[in-house]
Amino acid sequence: MATTSRNLWHLGFVNLVRARAPTNISVQPEAWLAVEPQRADMLLLRKEDAPHEGGDARVLRGLWPLLGTDTVLEYKSPAPSAFRRGDLLRLWGYGVQHHVAQIERLSGYRALTLVLVVASVTPTLVRELAEMDWALVRLGGGYGRIDGAVYATYLVVTDEVAEAEQDDFLRIFSHRPVLSPDARRWLQQWVKPEEGTMQDMKELEGYDEMLQKLLDSLPVERRLAGLRPEERLAGLRPEERLVGLRPEERLVGLRPEERLVGLPPAHQLLALSDDALRGFTDEYLRSLPAEVQDAIRHRIGRPSR
Repeated sequence: MATTSRNLWHLGFVNLVRARAPTNISVQPEAWLAVEPQRADMLLLRKEDAPHEGGDARVLRGLWPLLGTDTVLEYKSPAPSAFRRGDLLRLWGYGVQHHVAQIERLSGYRALTLVLVVASVTPTLVRELAEMDWALVRLGGGYGRIDGAVYATYLVVTDEVAEAEQDDFLRIFSHRPVLSPDARRWLQQWVKPEEGTMQDMKELEGYDEMLQKLLDSLPVERRLAGLRPEERLAGLRPEERLVGLRPEERLVGLRPEERLVGLPPAHQLLALSDDALRGFTDEYLRSLPAEVQDAIRHRIGRPSR
């Protein structure tokens, strides 16, 4: 299978769950569900005779106690178009295929759990729930149960779970900023692994978005280090480029008449030299707006009368 068909967000999320899931769960990435090339993002198998608690879990801590013997999990990245119409129904179809494939081993439909992981609840997801006549029941902390799908089906919203569980690693897979140095290092190692350890990350779908997530997590001074002045301004609108410049820097290159564009006539007088301002009579100065008159009198050292 071509490497470009694999999504870096999916690989990263599988890696995170596999590394931080409770020890009583075996995480099998890219579980094949049929002879045809259809695969779910993850198949989670509860180890035989293992308790349902997830006390040693370091990610998605509220999820593990909800799972049955087998769980088919589908993950959708923070990209705006990640969840498409039909994706929820497709997950349900994956569950049916897995159930059929494991019909002798599974004790019944209650042994199978379906999980959809999204960054946020989108209008497309809400519309699909309505079309299937399924109901989303919020369980709190970013978790939800989808009723009506036969199998126990749960929704995980990473934007909400990351905040509720204060999980900075899960923030990588949400719309939330990455805050801790440990999570930032994990993301950096994932996006830019040591040479020869994994396939070329740049060839994977989602690389640009994940790289942007890494850049957004860095302090401003780290992002700008090594850039030339013109590179720092690339992509900014003309008015944005002026932000942070000293007044004299903003005026460089402008003709005298350009420097006065937009100023009221009285305020344009402040562009004159002090010698020219000293030629104004007190009577004329008193005709000017108070702030202009005060500025001129201060510059030429003439007190008010």
